[in-house]
Formats: sequence, structure tokens, C-alpha cells
Amino acid sequence: MIGSLVRRIWSFVFLALFLLCYSGIQAQNLTQTTTVTLEEVSLEASKLDTPRNVLPFSLSVINLVEAQAMHQQLSLQEYLGAVPGLFSLNANNYAQDLRISIRGFGSRAAFGIRGIKIIVDGIPETTPDGQGQVDNLPVGLLESIEVLRGPSSSLYGNASGGVLYLNTLDALKGEAVRFRTTLGAFGLQSYQLSASFKSIKTTSLFYYNRTKTNGFRAFSSLEQNVFNAKVKHELTSKASLQLQLNYTNSPRAVDAGGLTMNEVLVDRKQARQRNIDYDTYEKINQFKTGLRWLQNISSQWKLDTYAFYSFRDFYGKLPFENGGIIDLYRNYYGLGSRLTYVDKKENFLHRWQIGSETALQSDQRDRFLNQNGIQGNNVFSQEERFASLGFYILDELQFNKWLFRTSLRFDHQSLGADTISENQYYNVLNPSIGFSYAVAKQQNLFFNFSTSFETPALSELSANPSGAEGLNLDLNPSRALNYEVGWKAISSQTKFEVTGFYIKSSNEILPYELEAFPGRSFYQNSGATVRYGIELFGEAQWNQWKLQASLTQASYLFDLEKDNFSELQGNRLPGIPNSQAFLQFEYSTLNNLQFQLTIEHIGKFYANSSNTTEIDAYQRVRFQARKGINFSWGQMDVFTGIHNLFDTMYFDNIRLNAFGSRFYEPAPGRNFYGGISFGF
Repeated sequence: MIGSLVRRIWSFVFLALFLLCYSGIQAQNLTQTTTVTLEEVSLEASKLDTPRNVLPFSLSVINLVEAQAMHQQLSLQEYLGAVPGLFSLNANNYAQDLRISIRGFGSRAAFGIRGIKIIVDGIPETTPDGQGQVDNLPVGLLESIEVLRGPSSSLYGNASGGVLYLNTLDALKGEAVRFRTTLGAFGLQSYQLSASFKSIKTTSLFYYNRTKTNGFRAFSSLEQNVFNAKVKHELTSKASLQLQLNYTNSPRAVDAGGLTMNEVLVDRKQARQRNIDYDTYEKINQFKTGLRWLQNISSQWKLDTYAFYSFRDFYGKLPFENGGIIDLYRNYYGLGSRLTYVDKKENFLHRWQIGSETALQSDQRDRFLNQNGIQGNNVFSQEERFASLGFYILDELQFNKWLFRTSLRFDHQSLGADTISENQYYNVLNPSIGFSYAVAKQQNLFFNFSTSFETPALSELSANPSGAEGLNLDLNPSRALNYEVGWKAISSQTKFEVTGFYIKSSNEILPYELEAFPGRSFYQNSGATVRYGIELFGEAQWNQWKLQASLTQASYLFDLEKDNFSELQGNRLPGIPNSQAFLQFEYSTLNNLQFQLTIEHIGKFYANSSNTTEIDAYQRVRFQARKGINFSWGQMDVFTGIHNLFDTMYFDNIRLNAFGSRFYEPAPGRNFYGGISFGF
């Protein structure tokens, strides 16, 4: 029965993609005799003002302006399902944060995001050592998301197996103040207040969000407060300054822990007893401020410069005694600048850019005894440092039907701790080259070769299996080579993309657990991997209808025949499904009523590197609706949604290679939310 359902879903998505492709080609053929004005949308993630349809690599764009008001706005996962090659877990364990992987990069993360660069409004969120979190993200302010789906170290340096570029609103649309409240299952309460101010030269937006929930499982509650400010000021007709500020206070996010399958079968909602005994939770205070200066020097020259500072005060409890309480204080700051030149001539366009970025990170890490939830003696204390300095050059030529793009980046990195005598240094050079060719009007073929590298994060280096202070310098950076070929057909009403990729990596880093430290992750290099697959995406709009569909079919395999882990040769990488399908219908009426139906299929994958524990494929369906009502004083929105419409039993997170087979964190069944917002 399940297999039949999966086949029907795949057939339906294939049919949708075929119809999208056919309608797109028909529309493009029409343009041979009909004048159609197509707006060229430039993108931030590519670093040059190059239209999406001619970029020689795969980049997904998620525009949230139309549908944002329908969303629950609790997790970034709500917005990412349509992106082929991207897989996310852990939307309901608020103590571990969302885990995101792109073509396998980031899949090793025991918590947070690894191997993927996160940028918010032009300023890095990811630390120099490659750690990223989105627990401080003002989800309700998101305007668009750009996803660069492939190794991008020639542009962004360390830990850039993919890029998430997040853009937030500059101002409320047609409103000065907006209040929104959301109530939902498991005691969810969310309250948002936004205020926008505008003068001749200055635009500002202030946002506050308070969220509380009991969580689906026992012992999985969250309490969080987020404040965000964004101010843009026009210095002159050619220069602007943008200030952003974010403060996040999360006094308690509780971790219910992983379960064995027997425990899941007894009670999906239960917490692991050991987590209750050791009172496992985290609390966070995080502050970030950044300044971005944009200067148009002339019609050909443009300067973009940023500087930022961030601190993160983290306190967390883990379910074991020795070192089971972590107290981390992080300072993180940096700056970057890039100079762009554009030369436009008839049938010829030349763009190039040079840039530099530097960032410094200092983590004061202390571990204490966790004596059944009570803090004991300090058993580990060290200051860890990571610094990076990068220079890159990017060159792009466009003439007739061709576009050629090359980039080269050099990064110098150093890491160390006050408990070791010498620093570790890495000097890395990363190139990329790509081209696209217009085979027809609004249709392009492209090819791209790129590289990436990823150093171990400080939290991974400090997870020393010996339990001693210092860093586990036996852990080495991983490297990857990426080859991409694809076809894009993008018009004013349809988009269709087909991409094939092949990635070869070395020194892959994977987590594991030890019996003496249950619930704590350690890391080791497990040799080489090979990843290859095909990604399809389609989108069409007609009248009040919008349809999106995507497919991913890929293989992520260990390639360890000549390594110390040869017993894993040919096994699949854990934590990543080989197949994914996404289908979404959206309908908007003329009287401001919206509906959205989303269907996702996640293929089977494995919980451990030995591939002895298989996670079954599953499907989940979401329905959302919104009704806008206009009044003389402003607008009121009423919205509602149902997650997991058919009450599918699946897992929200899988703890990779967990000791004692405690892999499973069950996902919620069918659950509802609803709310109301007022704009003045």
C-alpha cells in the first residue's frame, strides 16, 4: 500500500514537471513572434548582478512575499521543501536547532548547521570554523531565500558546500505597525510586533517575537524572545548605509533525547529517562550587529563593504556526568569588502570583482560535572581561537549567446587553544569555472566545475575522545570536487531546471558516540565519498494558480576501497535520502483568499554508517489558508494550517551512529495552528 502511494506521488510529480516544461517551452516559442518583457532578477548569492537564467550553476530562489502570511513561522524548514538536493531534519528539537544538508554537505551535524554558509542581509552568520545556527533568525521578516546548491568555496571560503542567503524585509508593505499572534498544538503561543518608519532618506523596521511551546514530546519545551532592527539610510544619491541588529534570548530549550525503536513503539511522545534525570536543556543569549556600506562610485564601479560583531552566551546540559554541562562564551567579529567593475558594450558585457574577508572567533569553553542536573566541579576549561583571511577574484564575460565565469579564492586560516603550544595553519586555494550557452530564447545550457574545503569546527576539535583538554588535531579538513551540468528555461510565468551533479570528496568527517559519554558526539575522518544525482525543478503561474514541483534522485556513497574504513565501501552516507519529491499547489482568489497544499515524499535512508539500520520512506502533507480583510483603518488577516494532514508516523530527527541504537526522535502527528494579524 505504501509502495503504491509512493509510486502515485512520483508519477504525479513527474507529470507536473512534464506539463510545466511543455508549457514553458510553448510560452518561449510564442515569444519568437510576440514581444514579452521579462524582468531580469539579479541575485545576491552569486555576488554579481547576473540574471538567474544565465548563471552557470544551480541556484534556487524562494520568494516569500506572497505566501509568508500563511506560514506558522516557527522553523526555516517550512520554506525549504521545494529546493532540490536540500534535506532538513530536526525542526522540533529546539535544543539542537535545524539540521540542513545540501547534496550531502552538512549531513554530519549532530546539532546546528555544518558545511553550509549562511548569510543574512549580506553579513555572514556562519563562524570562521564553519558552525552555523538559525535559532536567532527573525523568521517572520524573511522576504526571500537564495540557495546556492553546490560547493562554493571559490566565493565564500571555508565550509561552503552550499550557501543559504537570507534576505529580510526593509519595511512593512503599506503598513506602519503589524501585530500577529499564532496559537497551535502542543501549547504553541507566538506573538509578533513589527513597526516600520520611513522618512525621505531613512527606512527602518523593528521586530519583536516571543514564542512558547510545550513541544510534541515530553520534556521538549521552548521559550524564546527575538528582537531585530534594520535601518537603511541614503547618504547620497549613490551611497547608502544599512544597520542591522539582532538579540535573541532563549532561557530554556529542552532536549528530550533519542529513543530506541522499542521505546518508540511503547510511546512516541516519551522523553529518554536519562535526559530527564540529567535535566538536559540549553539556554542562549546572542547579540549581533552589523553595518553595510554600499557605494556606487560611477556607472562602472561599485563598492560593497561590511563589518559586524557578535557574541553568543551558551549554557547546556548533556545526559552524562563527566563534562555533561557546557558553558560557552563566544566572541565573533569580522569585516569584508568587494569592488565590482562592469563594462557594457553592444553584444558584450564584462563584469569582474575583487574582494577580501577576514573574521576572528574566540570560544571560551568550560565543562562541568552534571550530577543529576546539578552543576558540579569544572573538569575542562580552555579558550579556543579560529581566524580566517581570504582574498578572491571573480571574472565574468558575456557575449552573443555565451557567458563565461571564473573565480579563484585563497584562504589562510589558523586555529589554536590556550592549552596547546602551537597553532594549526591551513592555506587553501579554491578555483571554479563555468559557462552557459543560450540554446534558445530564455533557455540555457550550463556547465560548472567548483571546489570546496571544510575544516573541523572548534566544537568538533574539542570533542577529544581521550577526555583531555586541547584539540583533536588528528581530525583533518575535508575537500570536494564538484561537476555540474544543467538546462534552464525561465520565462515570465514558468521556470524549469534540470541539473546533474557529480561530487568526489576526501577526508569526510562523520560523528559517532562512545559508551562512556552517551549523548555526546565525537568525530573522525572516514575517508572518501562519491555523490551523484539529478535534480529537477518546475514552477508555473497562470491566473490565480501557482504550481511548484521538484525531484531529487541521487546516490551518496562511501568510496573507501583504499582507506582504513574499507568495510564501509559502497555503503550509503547516513542521514541523507536518495530520493525526494515535492509538489505544491497555491490558489489566490480575487477577494484576498489564499490556499496552499504541499505534498512531500522523503525516501529511505540509514541511521548509521554501517547501513544496518534503515529509516523507512515517508510522506507528509501540509495545508494552509489565509483570508485578508480590508478595513478603513488597515487590514486584518486570519490564517490557519494543518501539518502532517494524514497523521503519518515518521521521525523528525535521526541521531547518526548513536550508541545503543538511540537513533530516533519521533515527529508530531497531525497538528493544527491558526492565528490573526492586524496591520495599520
